[in-house]
Amino acid sequence: MSKLIFADLPRVLKSRLLCILLILVAVMAAASVFTIYVEEEEKQALFMLASNNIILFVSMLMPIFAGGLSIILISAEFSSGVIRNKIIMGHSRKDILLSWTVIYSLITLLTYIVYMGTFFIALAVAGADFSTCDAGTVVTNILILFLFILKFQMFSMLMVCIYPDAKNAVIVYILNSMLNLPVMLLSMSENGEKVTKVLSKVFLAAYSSADGFNLATEPEKPWLTVVCILALSAVYLILADVYFTKKDLK
Repeated sequence: MSKLIFADLPRVLKSRLLCILLILVAVMAAASVFTIYVEEEEKQALFMLASNNIILFVSMLMPIFAGGLSIILISAEFSSGVIRNKIIMGHSRKDILLSWTVIYSLITLLTYIVYMGTFFIALAVAGADFSTCDAGTVVTNILILFLFILKFQMFSMLMVCIYPDAKNAVIVYILNSMLNLPVMLLSMSENGEKVTKVLSKVFLAAYSSADGFNLATEPEKPWLTVVCILALSAVYLILADVYFTKKDLK
């Protein structure tokens, strides 16, 4: 598996799509800060207000960016016969799937670092005051956001194993991502409080609660959210392995 990772990772890192993705992510992170205006004496509120925008990006756009790249590049391997050649060379399908998982998890981490790094740099440039924020709470929320995005990356592996054609895989993947929208709307409803507490363990939009999400908000039972996200990610990978093992490579 290590040979597959070292052979494919440079190719993915040099992809033009990845460069475009990183630029878009950086621009959106900066925009989430510089589109907010606060008075000089209200700089303490800038971090809180800016981080409210993160839930919109991470719930609706980041999953599409993270999973879309892997779907397009892996689908190209199916259509070009690269996967078949890897199997002929003696690599098992399980090793191929695990190499994809490692490579695109690293790409997701890179994308997330660029987003968060740009976000905090923009906050510093804007003069945000972090003195009232609890560092432990902020770090916990940042890690949970990353795991949430990684869950979508695992789901993209399942989609590309079921639908090797990039067009079909992307369509189904995007439709699944759009499930966040009704959950987000429900989380804003006072009547949906009990439901959102359950859904919050899978849907980050509900995790935000009716009061709105920001990085300084102390999460409720973060360990349970982590367990649920990791469990669902594992299910996606297991199903991906089942489909990939049975797939007929032409």
